[in-house]
Amino acid sequence: MGADYPYAGYYPASTANYTPANRPTDYSIDMVIIHVTQGSWSATINWFENPAAQSSAHYVVRSSDGYIGQSVLEKDIAWHAGNWYYNEHSVGIEHEGYIDDPSWFTDVMYRSSARLTAYLCEKYKIAIDRQHIIGHDEVPDPNNPGQYGGADHHKDPGPYWNWDLYMSYVAQYAGSATSGGGSGSINYKRVIDNADDTTSGRFSASGNWRWSSWNPERYYWNYRFTTPKAVNDTAKYRFDLPQSGSYDVYAWWPANRGYNNSVPIGVLTTSGWRWVRVNQRKNGGRWNHLGTFDMPAGDQWNVLISRWTAGKGYIIADAIKIVGR
Repeated sequence: MGADYPYAGYYPASTANYTPANRPTDYSIDMVIIHVTQGSWSATINWFENPAAQSSAHYVVRSSDGYIGQSVLEKDIAWHAGNWYYNEHSVGIEHEGYIDDPSWFTDVMYRSSARLTAYLCEKYKIAIDRQHIIGHDEVPDPNNPGQYGGADHHKDPGPYWNWDLYMSYVAQYAGSATSGGGSGSINYKRVIDNADDTTSGRFSASGNWRWSSWNPERYYWNYRFTTPKAVNDTAKYRFDLPQSGSYDVYAWWPANRGYNNSVPIGVLTTSGWRWVRVNQRKNGGRWNHLGTFDMPAGDQWNVLISRWTAGKGYIIADAIKIVGR
């Protein structure tokens, strides 16, 4: 058995530290609760593996690089909130660090956690707002009305957790901060990332497209980059569209003033390839709406990023998202 989240490693907690369930069938999942470990990532993972802990969380995010470990499967009830109702209906995410030391709250941690939260919100239809994405310090004490932090009055994530930044990242990764999100008459939404989808055959690029993780505005762990050249050498994204119809297409890239300001991106439509140009010197670290296109059904290469441009600077291939309208 592996992790639910495709970017997480699985480090199962002791069965003495959580309650088996079959969520969301028996209990709906309506919230994400943010915690801070008050210790190291490894110590937290090890503690959840110890039967004496009598506590757990679903996920633990590392400060230095955003790496995520999963300790409890999402279907099961982790013991993290200090309020049984909130345990039943939430996913708990721990973050390595201490509430009185903001240096632990790195940008890569915020981004990695926000991407996980966006995934959970899309998977379980959780609203992206501060009523449904909350801190441990906002969980009501079940025994003392008007008090918070659960039964033990926890204070995490504390005063240095940047909620505005975090929520903006969640919105960006979920695509809710972009225009043209679609009405959903075609029930389809899929992200293809250059890294994790290479092995699955959903992304392909030649060796001329090199790997990098330098720019923190990347979609996740890394991205591909290359130089302009008048050759047929595209980075390719493959989607399996359920039916012909209208789709919104988005691209995510990290931006830098040294990148290319006229990158050709092709979209396969029912009438052939349509090409748009994007400026990768701007609008990095977010979903950029390329347009709404009539696209054919089927499993095929639907989006191409080309090197063939007169623009100057590196060309980036990171992530593509398609949403049915």
